[in-house]
Amino acid sequence: MKQALRDKTRYKNPTEEGLFFSESFPRVLCPPAMKFAAALIALVSASLVSAEVTWSFKKFQDGVEVPFEEGPPTKFQSQALQRVREARKRSRIERRAGAVTVESSNWCGAAVTGTTFSSVVGSWTVPTLSRRSGQSSNSDPALAQWVGIDGFNNDALIQGGTLSELEGNSQENFAWTEMLPAALKEVSLTVGTGDHITTNVTATSATSGTVTIQNTSRGTSIVGTVSGGTRLSQNSAEWILEDFESGNSLVAFAGFPTQTFTGSAIRSGTSVSPSTATLIDIVQSSTLCSATLSGSTVSMTDN
Repeated sequence: MKQALRDKTRYKNPTEEGLFFSESFPRVLCPPAMKFAAALIALVSASLVSAEVTWSFKKFQDGVEVPFEEGPPTKFQSQALQRVREARKRSRIERRAGAVTVESSNWCGAAVTGTTFSSVVGSWTVPTLSRRSGQSSNSDPALAQWVGIDGFNNDALIQGGTLSELEGNSQENFAWTEMLPAALKEVSLTVGTGDHITTNVTATSATSGTVTIQNTSRGTSIVGTVSGGTRLSQNSAEWILEDFESGNSLVAFAGFPTQTFTGSAIRSGTSVSPSTATLIDIVQSSTLCSATLSGSTVSMTDN
């Protein structure tokens, strides 16, 4: 991965910013005002602390724990859904009669909604990337595949998956986890083109969870435990192929063969499949990725 994209930059954490008052703020406060100010400071401080994201990891080979090495910092960030247009009905037969589709600049796939999603699991194959028409040989097109909780209707998101990037004629793949607002974390799990990946994301509370990424082709897995981050609403679960961000802008979106996700989610203690999901297409200057459903299988097609 190029150093320009994956450097040692230390990301600013909201807790590193001080809480400041104007010079016009009274120097002497009456007891009620002092109590209010103290309560306000405590409330703001608590919200800042909750935004700190802390991960711990374990790695396994064929079910046996092995040493885990921290991955390098990245400037990559997966984001919540960025809508282009409001949801509308689509009549194309392969989308299901009456299926709702949302157009987005960054997500392609499916999302189920409701209340109290506690976990989501998905399986996919790491694709062989290509450059789109008009992308130069110097470009590094990429995409990410993941499952997660939240992000469809809000700015919270816990997720895990794989990221693939084309550098020259070589493709690089790696596994990652993320809980907003922090940047995604690369984890030391070998991922090859064509490998089969299964990922389980579980919300253990509104501000904590676990992400398990299994490379079933190689018998290896990573279990990440996270706390902090933006408070989860747990009102959606997703199976997504994404055009992610680097340095606050979308990366060049790679071409890919049709991809499929299978899996399920737990909503209020009951298993649900993607069969009732809202579909999401990536639309930038044109439609780049279209999602379809066949039973409980989500397919993403390059356009």
